Amino acid sequence: MIFNGIEKDYIRVIADLFRPPSPPIMFDTFNMSKSGTRVRKKKLMDANLPVPIRISSNQRIESLKEDMSTWLIHDEPKKLIFKDNPNRYYLAYYEGMELSERPKYAKGYINFYLPQAYRFGPEKIVNVTSQPSVHTISGQVEVPWTIEVVFTKATNTLEIEGSNNFYLLLAYEFVVGDRLTLKLDGRKALLNGEDLRHSYRMISNFVHLQPGQFTVQANHNCTLKYDERYY
Repeated sequence: MIFNGIEKDYIRVIADLFRPPSPPIMFDTFNMSKSGTRVRKKKLMDANLPVPIRISSNQRIESLKEDMSTWLIHDEPKKLIFKDNPNRYYLAYYEGMELSERPKYAKGYINFYLPQAYRFGPEKIVNVTSQPSVHTISGQVEVPWTIEVVFTKATNTLEIEGSNNFYLLLAYEFVVGDRLTLKLDGRKALLNGEDLRHSYRMISNFVHLQPGQFTVQANHNCTLKYDERYY
């Protein structure tokens, strides 16, 4: 188990770790007049992931606890990777630990909280040019995106157009060397680190990337990045 890029050599995950095939699903329903219910919509929920572990060390278990808390406790979710499936990860918070202890041996659970209980895959990069190009958005679930531009010529607009009604238009006097980062989450626009959200034109349409074929072009070369998501 690797959490926040760190593996502890005194902790081993026990083989009976269970990882569900999908996040929990919540159904919004209403009662039918005669019997049963009808589903209005469904939503993928957060989840808890108990990880069964064994701790074995030449040191006393009590002396390891500060090292474990430094490793586990963070203000933001961190990548949680299991070595039997290294190409997938969860974004997890440490929630707590339950241990049955002896002086140099312990067995129990590390409990993680998954605010988005997807399996995530590796980052994918799409090179976008002025010519329409077709790419495959991999994964099983729609994903947010990040776009990065380094301007090699001055322009007063940036226009990016894709399939599934993907459209971004920004109006600003960009100069050579400007670095622009756009993100779906929060509709962020950062130019050289400064907020540029006011440059979005109202015609812009902020949509997730859908799995499958995606056609895209822009009036300036840029890169589009996303992390795969799986149930």
